[in-house]
Amino acid sequence: MGILYFLVYLFLEILFSYEFARIFTPFGLFLEVIFSAIVGFSIFRNLQFSMALDMQRVLKREVSEEEFMTMGLFRMIGAVFLIIPGVLTDILGILFLFEPFARMVAKKTFPPKPKDIYDDIIDVEVIEERKN
Repeated sequence: MGILYFLVYLFLEILFSYEFARIFTPFGLFLEVIFSAIVGFSIFRNLQFSMALDMQRVLKREVSEEEFMTMGLFRMIGAVFLIIPGVLTDILGILFLFEPFARMVAKKTFPPKPKDIYDDIIDVEVIEERKN
């Protein structure tokens, strides 16, 4: 099944790259690949700073810890997609950099675990001592 997904990806990547090169010339495709790789590497380089800003948002309770983890993860995935040559991966990389898209994918990929109704209950056994 994995090989089928890879073949579909490969077909779409070649199709998008061909159409891009047909419209913007092969030199334009070359410049797009170089530019997107530079942007991807700069995102990697600045990832620690953006993670620090996101950590401040967590401390201010603006985002949850799960959202913090997924935002950092998808920002890193977006940077990797920008580094990989190809038009389709660049489009996916740009989409992963947008928070609303990343949250939507995160909700589909990592569904929230259902809360157990007994999570708030503490089981206690009371032992009474008798004094004689």
